[in-house]
Amino acid sequence: MRGIMKKRSANRILCLGLLFIPVMLTGQKNAAGDNNLEILRKLHSTQAIVNKGLELLTARDLAGAAREFNRALETLPENPNACYGMAYIGNQKREIAQALIWIEQAEKGCLLLQQAWEKQKTNPFKLSKEDEGRLREIAAQTVGGSVDLMNCVLNNTAYEMKRTGVNSNAVPLKGNTDNSPFVVPAEFLSLHGNLLFKLKRFPEAEAKYLEVLAIDPGHERCLNNLINIYFISGRIEPARRWLEKAGQQKVKINPGLEKAVRQIQTPEKSREKP
Repeated sequence: MRGIMKKRSANRILCLGLLFIPVMLTGQKNAAGDNNLEILRKLHSTQAIVNKGLELLTARDLAGAAREFNRALETLPENPNACYGMAYIGNQKREIAQALIWIEQAEKGCLLLQQAWEKQKTNPFKLSKEDEGRLREIAAQTVGGSVDLMNCVLNNTAYEMKRTGVNSNAVPLKGNTDNSPFVVPAEFLSLHGNLLFKLKRFPEAEAKYLEVLAIDPGHERCLNNLINIYFISGRIEPARRWLEKAGQQKVKINPGLEKAVRQIQTPEKSREKP
């Protein structure tokens, strides 16, 4: 059953070897000590670099992408998109422990920016409307949108195309404009869960997948992995419940996994037999 969840799209990039990462988290300046406005300005100033890294990543130039992400991290170590990019690269290189460090840093970066945004609202030297608009645009296009676009290019699946077009898990730009745009995207949480899954830290992975599904109930990979966690841990009833939810969302579940879950007889099912 371990091999069930290792299935990938035919266009998935299979990368081997180890990418040397020159900028380590322990050696970086902690941006949390900077004032809030400076943190937001650093995010803005590094966005072009991050975008270049994402372009190189979609072109399958992992080394080039890592160089650009590290350039951005020299200015803002908690840049969530750069950290996510490094986590993605680490995952592709099968450096799971290092990738886990990066994705944790990415999520912390989102929270740092959220706090900076909230505190900046009470600062007498507030952001100009132009700067605020640019930062919201950055958040919409990168913390949510470009991540989905990157996955769409790499996976080339109809599911990712649909999610990119709808972009339902991106930052909330409607409604109260005072809300922080820097939420942790579903794809960050999904990658985090996948890394924990690979490390066989199943309870932690389960928690991450549940967070993702609260944001995006139709997330195919998370649904498959969550059902697999319930299956391998012998929790068949939760596995069946999530199979039903997947069906309601019209999400494709690995046929082998679905068959295995449905074939197992629980005491309740056994009593139903004549």
